[in-house]
Amino acid sequence: MGLQSSRIAARKDEAIPSRPIITGIGTAWPSLLIGPDSLRDYALKWYSGEQQWVQDLLRINGQTGIETRAVLDLWNDSQWHKDQPPTAEDVDQAFRVYGTKLASEAARKALEESDIRPEEITHMVAVTATNAGSPGYDQIVAREIGLSELAERLLLSGVGCAGGLAALRVATDLATAASHRNQKAKILIVACELCSIQVRAELHTASRTQHVGIGPALFGDGAAALILCNNSPGGGEKSRALYAVTDRRSRIAPDTHEEMSYQTNNLGFLLHLSKRVPALAAASVPSVFRDLMMANKMSQAPADYDWALHPGGLAIIKGVQKAMDIPDHALRASNEIYKTRGNSSSVAVLAVLDKLRGMGAGSKNIVACSFGPGLMTEMALLERLV
Repeated sequence: MGLQSSRIAARKDEAIPSRPIITGIGTAWPSLLIGPDSLRDYALKWYSGEQQWVQDLLRINGQTGIETRAVLDLWNDSQWHKDQPPTAEDVDQAFRVYGTKLASEAARKALEESDIRPEEITHMVAVTATNAGSPGYDQIVAREIGLSELAERLLLSGVGCAGGLAALRVATDLATAASHRNQKAKILIVACELCSIQVRAELHTASRTQHVGIGPALFGDGAAALILCNNSPGGGEKSRALYAVTDRRSRIAPDTHEEMSYQTNNLGFLLHLSKRVPALAAASVPSVFRDLMMANKMSQAPADYDWALHPGGLAIIKGVQKAMDIPDHALRASNEIYKTRGNSSSVAVLAVLDKLRGMGAGSKNIVACSFGPGLMTEMALLERLV
């Protein structure tokens, strides 16, 4: 056999890396749940209900379809009830105290389910839209839960509500690259958001501009974590294979850069969502879905899948459902998380995946989809393994 033939034979004999496997999921929520009445009372404590922007806020607040949102007990803290809103420094400090606790709790749950010790983690991919400090909050969490100093870390920013799936995309690529190098990859993915600590700043800004967005009535707090492993599912005797990540896509819709943003000022972060976002999000899904399914020779009928759709708002959920003709049952987890936890930004879609596995029989294959600034659409194709 010649040299060229030997190389071809060797390539044929090489093992094709298996799909990355999610072996553990953990979510953590603050204990305080608020409903629409809580925001109404909070807003009317500071601002007159005769102002048009307040009336607009209360109308939006009554139409979200959210029954409860999880928020920090800081909602009732005197620091958030002063004449002036908390500063950016106050907001940052709150995140680094309370946010990291939530993130550590979610991470420990995911590690326990995976039967993986913290020191076994080879990589950590974290994301948040509600903190921008450096060193990143991921380093605080890593120390808190006992990760090795040798674990490689990435902290994503600027991806907003798409962050959970963006982190999964990055982790999937890291796991695949490790497989090609014949190395183990045990990756901790963490998403953490504290949106409630921005509400006072958003109301204060609205009182000056006389314009209010949907953010104060929509967003909640929480954290979620996944363990993603290559080759064997975790390596522990009790490890469970929950989902296999078959493939993923990320795409930015043209001419949508100004439609969604999260910008900093002296009070922290201010959200901007244009009224076009639900329609733009719904319009972005068909082409990404079609490309992903064609590449993997899968059915192009959306009804053949369960959907872990980002619960970004009632208009987004209903818009994507109509655009893709998705049955209600396929969206049961997204609707439940939205109704009981609202929109927790990058955390939300991962919480939907966690919720979905406990909601009974469904499709073997799952489409996870979320949206972020850009307007960016993140989509992943997963296979249910339990």
